Amino acid sequence: MTLLIIATLVAQTCGGVCSQTLDKPVLSVTGQGTAVSDVKAADYTIILYADVYDEKEINARNKADAVKKEITKTAKKLGATDEDIVLTNLNTLEPIEGDPYYRIEQDIQIFLANIDDIDKAKEQFLLISGTSIGSVTPIISESADYSPAVREARAKAVDNAKSEAKALAEAIGVLLGEPLYVSEDIVYPTFTGYETYEETQVTVYVTMIYEMIYKK
Repeated sequence: MTLLIIATLVAQTCGGVCSQTLDKPVLSVTGQGTAVSDVKAADYTIILYADVYDEKEINARNKADAVKKEITKTAKKLGATDEDIVLTNLNTLEPIEGDPYYRIEQDIQIFLANIDDIDKAKEQFLLISGTSIGSVTPIISESADYSPAVREARAKAVDNAKSEAKALAEAIGVLLGEPLYVSEDIVYPTFTGYETYEETQVTVYVTMIYEMIYKK
């Protein structure tokens, strides 16, 4: 929890909104609240690494083609179309001293829609020899409704901010006046392909600035 005591630099915290409080001592706290959303993903983008090697270049290329065909076959069983399967990287490494193999690296991107169990889908790709998973990124609709989670996280953030304000005021021996300024920052889920994608979490930060009254 971030705690800031602001006396003469309030304008830096809340801008012009509360610049009129510059002549008052104030106390500022930020409370954090999190909540798990019921928004679930059904569509995913998967990046597969399909790397092969052989002492002969032609054999390495044949192996690469075979792996790609098997991946394509598996993806289509899961509902993908040709347009959903894209070769995003193809790289051939020639033999070097200490490594006599031709190595072919392939990165294949696949879009899968309406997937009930993404782990089972991943397992089918992992059964293909030479295939590993680079990332799995859930795709959430822009119309997804996070409002229930936001309300829950907001309530927690406000409660935390109030509790911290009371505790801080008591610790420094002052009384809390009326709230002079309240702001909110909502952090929605973002996905990079390496996180846990089974659930989505919303985080809300609420900053509250109170007038600080010295005890007589």
